[in-house]
Amino acid sequence: MPSSVLDKAAADIQLTRSAREVLESAMADSERRGAAEANPVDVMRAVLSSRGSLAYETVRGLGVDPAAVIATLPQNGSGPTLPLRQLLVNANREAQVLGHYQVDSIHLLLVLMYSDSPVTAAALQQAGVTLYDLRRQLQAAPRPAPGPAGAGAGQPTVRRSAAPMDRNLRRRPLPSLKGVLGVSPVFIGLLSALAASGVVLWFDLVPHAGPLFVIVFVVAGWVISLSVHEFGHAFVAYLGGDRSVVASGYLTLNPLRYTNVVLSIVMPVVFLLLGGIALPGGAVYIDHAALRSRRWDTAVSLAGPLGTLICLVIVSMPFLLPGHESWVTESYFFDALGFLAFVEVFALVLNLVPIPGLDGFGAIRPWLSYSVQAAANRIGFAGIYVVFLLLWFVPPVREAFFGLIYLVTGSLGIPLQLIFNGFAHMRLQ
Repeated sequence: MPSSVLDKAAADIQLTRSAREVLESAMADSERRGAAEANPVDVMRAVLSSRGSLAYETVRGLGVDPAAVIATLPQNGSGPTLPLRQLLVNANREAQVLGHYQVDSIHLLLVLMYSDSPVTAAALQQAGVTLYDLRRQLQAAPRPAPGPAGAGAGQPTVRRSAAPMDRNLRRRPLPSLKGVLGVSPVFIGLLSALAASGVVLWFDLVPHAGPLFVIVFVVAGWVISLSVHEFGHAFVAYLGGDRSVVASGYLTLNPLRYTNVVLSIVMPVVFLLLGGIALPGGAVYIDHAALRSRRWDTAVSLAGPLGTLICLVIVSMPFLLPGHESWVTESYFFDALGFLAFVEVFALVLNLVPIPGLDGFGAIRPWLSYSVQAAANRIGFAGIYVVFLLLWFVPPVREAFFGLIYLVTGSLGIPLQLIFNGFAHMRLQ
């Protein structure tokens, strides 16, 4: 039977590799005898023939020989017909009851003991196996050591283990990315603007309008990196269990989806007052309760700065190449590139400050006490204002902060003069 038939029957059901192999084997048996669909007896035979699978080892752990159970099944595969789709639905329900995120061979075995599959249920009951025994052995008993092929019905040797046999099934599988990711026309437009302005600056096509194209180049590059930053948050959040980011359009690299009043309007004005340029900010809203664990929560916060770091490395590549001193000059192009790198470093360092509202705090927040987290939630984005006020009113803080930025840009081989030139061009001077 084609695998597409199995895919249709298992629609919306996550199968492990072991379960899929068992079902494909059962369907192959049904095809050989000319049946339109595998029945429970076919599935039972395939489950108990799958050496090394969780179902096979669980049965052996109960002191039962799988081959002996197979011998009691009707040889022609006859028996009451239970639609394959219904069998899989039952198995999925069994998995959910056990706290598992995937349907494995063991769940197929468990549902073959349901009353709607009397032939297979009777075969297991005659062997002394019950639903209770299977579930208990699966979740509490130590894993049996692999024995020689064709082992008898004697109690197998047991290898002690602190973890139950179903531990891997309790790990939520990563979601499919099919049809989820996309690239918005807005992002493509920004890439085009970056490339076009870069060509104009590189060849000095419009000498009198150089500063204007520097602004276009830097702003387009910055908004692109902003999109990558926010996409990083959303992408890892999706992998971590938050499916809401798809409906929000966060996985399309569309900067219009990342708009936030505070970060996109208020903070750029504050940045202007600090003597910089009106850099836009962004935000994605994550359902932290949907994430798998605290580790995923931390990963979501760090994914944004990682995206910024990737953009910084790309922008800095010309300055890192051997012998770049001979061809990196004080031109409009390198002024723009150097200042864009400075902006990326600024964003990276700022975001890693462990203050509520910034990614640095978001990375450690899941590991703090609930009382501290609650206090941080009350502060919200006010923490960002505190940072900027410190940079504005406390010279030692400002000097230390920008000193760190210049240290990083210097280590990347970016001349300080290029940054100052780019800053001057941003003001159309």
